[in-house]
Amino acid sequence: MAAFRKCLELGVDIELDVQRCASGELIVIHDEDLSRTTNGVGQVCDINYDEINRLSAGLWFDSDFSGENVPLLSDVLKLISGQLNINVEIKNAPIAYDDIEEELLAMLADYGHGDKIIVSSFDHYVIQRLRALDSSLQLALLLDGVLVDMPAYAEKLGVNYFHPCLGSCRADLVEEAQAAGLKVNVWTANGRRAWSKALKMGVDGIVTDDPAGLMVLLGRAEIVPE
Repeated sequence: MAAFRKCLELGVDIELDVQRCASGELIVIHDEDLSRTTNGVGQVCDINYDEINRLSAGLWFDSDFSGENVPLLSDVLKLISGQLNINVEIKNAPIAYDDIEEELLAMLADYGHGDKIIVSSFDHYVIQRLRALDSSLQLALLLDGVLVDMPAYAEKLGVNYFHPCLGSCRADLVEEAQAAGLKVNVWTANGRRAWSKALKMGVDGIVTDDPAGLMVLLGRAEIVPE
């Protein structure tokens, strides 16, 4: 939650990843396995949340964050409360979470800030099911590669955003997407060289691990001496 509180402080939008644990809660964690970003082991889908909640989700980063736990998606939504845009990425591969679309939509209905939510996934069946369930939800096509006639594919799925990997994105692809009415948010760009590359391509948004540094580059913040 420290990262999300920092986003509130900086006023920058959030991208987060959602998995479902064994007890049914939607939790915010990137990997389907606990071992890389917590001090636990095992797959998220096999472990109850009360056990996951006892793990440290910050120790891998710095000992100062050892008390950080794996948050529930509901906790993050409560914290942000419509103050920032949130891009919720549903992780549905390699583990498939049956009916996760309905569960997420029910939670977002209670959240009440639908205009501040974008839902994305590399599993395009998830995107297709979400659009069938909700015609107003903002959806993003996550992709690492180049599709033939991507705008037609995006129209078929009913998405509003194109979220390509920076490493497989080009200026002509950005232009093609924007001409079709799609906003383009590229991921994950870190450092001045990557940010400059993305900006030169004319993207609408940049997903980065260092939003404060990007804000400095954009002239929206100043470097504060320690």
